[in-house]
Amino acid sequence: MIRSTVSGLILELSERRLELESDEGALYTMVDKLVVPHIALGKVSKLILGSHWKSASEVQRQHFTVGFKDLLIRSYATAMFEYTGQEELRYRPVNLKGGGRIAVVPTDLVIPGQAPIPVDYYCLLEKSGAWKIYDIQIDGISLILSYRNQYGQYIDTNGLDALIESLQLKTAEFK
Repeated sequence: MIRSTVSGLILELSERRLELESDEGALYTMVDKLVVPHIALGKVSKLILGSHWKSASEVQRQHFTVGFKDLLIRSYATAMFEYTGQEELRYRPVNLKGGGRIAVVPTDLVIPGQAPIPVDYYCLLEKSGAWKIYDIQIDGISLILSYRNQYGQYIDTNGLDALIESLQLKTAEFK
């Protein structure tokens, strides 16, 4: 799933680079179509909000999930343009955990002239039988924990509604 998603993104980016560079909407739509279906957004949102998830209303949960999804799309889309075609993602053997319901897909991002960067994809097997990504660790740093720490402090100071509004404002800047 990860290999095919990455390959599909690279192919689409190389075929449509000029168009996508001049049309952010098309770029965001492509990332939404090719990447988002492979992310366990509900699980990701729950893990990021941590203890705040339990006290959040259903509406707050939905708004946070949508706002975070939009932020992910824009962040991923922006990062894609750093791809030059010289980078390589090397896959190492997959590690299964949790009775085969969790897979860690370890890779190394190889950039010419630099040390390889470990990028590990944490996936879970959903009841539907589909594998979905719920965390990515880049050089040992978990995106989930990074966002949880950042957003947790923000929520403690300003509240969940303020965080949701902040996410909406950030993503509105891209639109």
